[in-house]
Amino acid sequence: MEEKQKQALFLERIQEVVKNAAQNGNTISEEDLLASFADLSLSSAQMEQVREYLKNSGIGIGEALPIEEVLSEEEMNHLAEYEALIEAIEVPSDNILDAVKLSAMAGEKEAQKRLVEYSLRKVVDIARLYAGQGVYMEDLIGAGNERLLTAVTQLAPLEKPDEVDGYLGRRIMDAMEDLVAVNLDEKAAEKAVEERVNLVADRARELAEELGRKVSVAELAREYDMDPEDIQEAVRLSGNAIGDIG
Repeated sequence: MEEKQKQALFLERIQEVVKNAAQNGNTISEEDLLASFADLSLSSAQMEQVREYLKNSGIGIGEALPIEEVLSEEEMNHLAEYEALIEAIEVPSDNILDAVKLSAMAGEKEAQKRLVEYSLRKVVDIARLYAGQGVYMEDLIGAGNERLLTAVTQLAPLEKPDEVDGYLGRRIMDAMEDLVAVNLDEKAAEKAVEERVNLVADRARELAEELGRKVSVAELAREYDMDPEDIQEAVRLSGNAIGDIG
């Protein structure tokens, strides 16, 4: 397997692990973790890096991490304040709630508004599952609330009120997964840029030390069989900070 293909597959597996863990209370078993990367033949050191990444992403191996270890003090304070606000919302009895759901399914705006209020606790509970995955709790809750506002207007295809909670939960979860996925893609792109710049900088330093002077893009490309445009792009991405290229 080519190195680029292996790296792409590795990033894909990381995203799958994070997504699956989020659906399992932010946990993954040791067996499932090893199985996810079995065909990539990762070294022990690389697997430790994976475990560290998962921990930093709020994912526990075998058991969930305490949320206090996942969130910053600022996020914990924000969460506590928000939970205090929604705790003041009185949720009606099951019979009345079912009536509200039926009315919301029929398209009644006031019922949909009430259903949003009654479902805010669900948003927080789901946000806790995605805590520590590189997205602020405030942003997770915001994305969940925004999707909830849309989802309550799309209940018409449901047949029974007891289908509503599951439908809303899936839509809220989808919103948070999308947010986490975007964050992962951005991190992967940043990592790729960092690796490209570091490679060019390291090789420029090696050749500059050998020649005793700064090197040109053409010399570097010729010595290491690199594409000159790739080198120029790395210089640009570094903010022209690769000092050994003159």
